Amino acid sequence: MADSDEIFLALDAPLEEAAERVAAVLGLEFNGDLRADTGELQYKGQARTFDGVIGVYIGPNTFQPEPDEVQAMDRYAVVVDVQSRQRKDAQADETRLAFEALTGALPDVPALLSHNVELLIASYLPDSGTHTFEPGTTLDDPDLDTWRAWVVS
Repeated sequence: MADSDEIFLALDAPLEEAAERVAAVLGLEFNGDLRADTGELQYKGQARTFDGVIGVYIGPNTFQPEPDEVQAMDRYAVVVDVQSRQRKDAQADETRLAFEALTGALPDVPALLSHNVELLIASYLPDSGTHTFEPGTTLDDPDLDTWRAWVVS
């Protein structure tokens, strides 16, 4: 599986409106409607850590937990998938910078930063600020007590 880095946003808005808000904050240019294939809207923008372009895919959160389980991102409706194919080594940094820009510009919107939809890197809650998790913290039930206070429930 290729490395991926995602930002989950608790935005209660139609996908087009949510994507427009994200694109405006990150200075993205619309690059295609992939909703028929993947459910996402595709954007591109200038990388912040290198001279090049990043791809950003904004879509609904379709990651569902197993029955009788919970995941940290269950109440986050929008996924922002940041891709740095030119410089894969910079992707995590690009995603963290996007997370910081979004939480700074949308202070009323809870957000999660994850890697491979497996590891929880950081969370942002409007009344609590940003919390960074210990390496290896998962988005799943085994780490529920670690992240419960830092996610929308």
